[in-house]
Amino acid sequence: MYEYDDEEEGGRSVGRMVATVLAVVALALVGWFVVKPRLSSDDAGGGGVIPAASDAVTSTSTGGDDSVASPPDEATATTDGATSESVKSDKPVPSQEEATTVATRSTGAPTTGATTTAAPTTAAPTTPPPPPYETLPDGSPAPVLAIFDTASITLNGAVPDDAAKSRLEVLAVANAKPGQDATINNNLTINPAVPRNVGVRVVELTSVRFPEGSAVVLPEHGLELDRVVNIMTALPNITALVIGHADQRGGELSNYAISEQRANAVKNYVAAHGVAPDRLSSRAVGEADLLTLNDDAAALALNRRTEFVFYGLLLE
Repeated sequence: MYEYDDEEEGGRSVGRMVATVLAVVALALVGWFVVKPRLSSDDAGGGGVIPAASDAVTSTSTGGDDSVASPPDEATATTDGATSESVKSDKPVPSQEEATTVATRSTGAPTTGATTTAAPTTAAPTTPPPPPYETLPDGSPAPVLAIFDTASITLNGAVPDDAAKSRLEVLAVANAKPGQDATINNNLTINPAVPRNVGVRVVELTSVRFPEGSAVVLPEHGLELDRVVNIMTALPNITALVIGHADQRGGELSNYAISEQRANAVKNYVAAHGVAPDRLSSRAVGEADLLTLNDDAAALALNRRTEFVFYGLLLE
């Protein structure tokens, strides 16, 4: 029978186990060094599997000389003055318009449309309403018209009240020639809006007229003008505008010139008989305001005249 020494047999068993472990480790190391070069070669050729994001090859460029060149197979997107990242990808490079859209979304910059500013509106100038009474072309109130004929006096126009209406009738009768007041046609209307200083235009149909082509005040004509002197002396606060006229014969310029001379001649006559010159003014109208279009001697004489417009008759 064999006898076994336990201690000796146990020592040989431990030695065999250690030798086995070392042999396994040695084989593993040999396998590692054989496989690793092949993996590295596959990665360099681009045929390997893309590593996880943590192992991806990245490079960061700051736009300066310290930039790190990206490997040839990396797609790089760059904008002026901004940091760009190169990431290995097989996706197509976006166009400039798409890149701008992506950049806008990533930064959250607000987009606004074209701003239009409405043109300032200017209120149209308001035209004041016309006065509630008849006016002349220059905007002044139309004067009352007093027409003295052979046997009648006619009053037309508007006055502010009944008192003014009565006053004008009294003044017309007081300054009429004999027989003219036989008939009084008081057609005045009441309009409170009419100013109290409205003028009164006097048209004398029976007065002596100027000779043809003349501005000389003859003695008979002077007697007619003395009536004007009397009323202006009796009412020292009134003023008078003398309007010179011409008949329709002759040229327009010559008729205007003669009408101006006639207005001045009458104004000078009245002033020479005691009426202050600053109470008198004159204006020429030539043949622009004819009393009649007839061309007989009486009609032509009627147009060669002067008229008076009195102001302040209703203020006394």
